[in-house]
Amino acid sequence: MTEQDFLNIIGNKISNEMQKAIIRNNYAPQLAEPLCNAIDTNEKADLFQKLMNEWAEYQRRQMQIIQTFLQK
Repeated sequence: MTEQDFLNIIGNKISNEMQKAIIRNNYAPQLAEPLCNAIDTNEKADLFQKLMNEWAEYQRRQMQIIQTFLQK
């Protein structure tokens, strides 16, 4: 992950927290909590996808290193 990726994650976290604060201030608790939970779930899914992409890239690089070694 690049520095920009980390800055984007932090920016998204701040944005999500602001959205949840607005929701909590404008909706009844029975409605606000499911909406906030949906934002949290989406955030977790996005972070998990980023992690999986990083892992796949790491594995691809490792395979390239192994193949290069075996060809020599």
